[in-house]
Amino acid sequence: QHRERILIVGFDRERYGNKINFEFHNGITGIVGPNGSGKSNSSVQEKTVTIKTSTGNSEVPKNPKKIVVLDYGAADTIRALGKEDSIVGLPTDSLPSYLSDLKNKKGITNVGNLKEVNLEKVAELEPDLIILSGRTQGQMDEFKKIAPTIYFETSSKDYWGSVKSNIQELAKVFGDKTEKTVKTKISEIDQIVKKSQEANKDTQSTTLTVMLNEGNMAGVSPEGRFSFIYNSLGFKPTSLEIPNEKHGGGKEGKKGKEEKNEKKASKEQKGGANHGFSLSFESVNQVNPDFIFVVDRTLAIGGDDTQNSDILNNSLLQETNAGKNGHIVTLTPDLWYLSGGGLESTKLMFEEVSKYAGQ
Repeated sequence: QHRERILIVGFDRERYGNKINFEFHNGITGIVGPNGSGKSNSSVQEKTVTIKTSTGNSEVPKNPKKIVVLDYGAADTIRALGKEDSIVGLPTDSLPSYLSDLKNKKGITNVGNLKEVNLEKVAELEPDLIILSGRTQGQMDEFKKIAPTIYFETSSKDYWGSVKSNIQELAKVFGDKTEKTVKTKISEIDQIVKKSQEANKDTQSTTLTVMLNEGNMAGVSPEGRFSFIYNSLGFKPTSLEIPNEKHGGGKEGKKGKEEKNEKKASKEQKGGANHGFSLSFESVNQVNPDFIFVVDRTLAIGGDDTQNSDILNNSLLQETNAGKNGHIVTLTPDLWYLSGGGLESTKLMFEEVSKYAGQ
């Protein structure tokens, strides 16, 4: 055995307090006090944990004290786990209503909105961990220069399965007690899924999901961003073919195929762009859905909704089974458009839709 002296240069006591952790190359960890004395032993807990993310295995700090969260689903998961005090940065410019209490919470700094994040503010917070959203994951390299950065993606093919996996991996960051809490909360959502699937098992009712955006009505593919309505909760899609769009999402339409089939989505309405595939009132009327679930993007982002106000009252929509039976359902806009993928948001979304199962 031998001793080695350690010299620490530029030690910032204001930031780190009177003690800092160190790790030797042989894996032994210890603590150095202000007088240079220290101790090391194998019983000191490891400071990092490896979790599975959408970019592979990531080594992140265990029990991080300061997290910048750019994804609302991750934020609501952290809150549901009782760890919201660890959130020091959040895009509060566009917070959905179910997270509104975080807007003025002491200790949380506004770092912008979902698309435009102030990197300087993030750096000033000196976070231990940064969690990106789908809207910011393209900037991962920039954020990694500030702190360990992770991103959780959801799958449209198995939405709930991917969300469960993401939540369980995030829980590992906070330790065993949190992982047990997650199991309980996941089982609660599993019961919602099971009940909805059973109710919809033999359903003949068909469902169409649409998005309203500045006077345009766009169809969202059953294989797109809200695919869980169909593959998790058991609702039956209409025969309307909706090609893939960036945010409307789903199966890519066949190239060169003429759109003379009356049951095909129509581009008669202009608009839609990256928020679904534009539909005509006639095309919806022809497939005659029993349910029309509506996500109003304009309302979700706080825009002027006057152009959308009369769309759902159109006579061709009201003539459908959905219109006749009061089953044109406007879902909570900011929840559905801005969030998702978290413990709270997933439960809220599943509950909002599943109450129509089996009807």
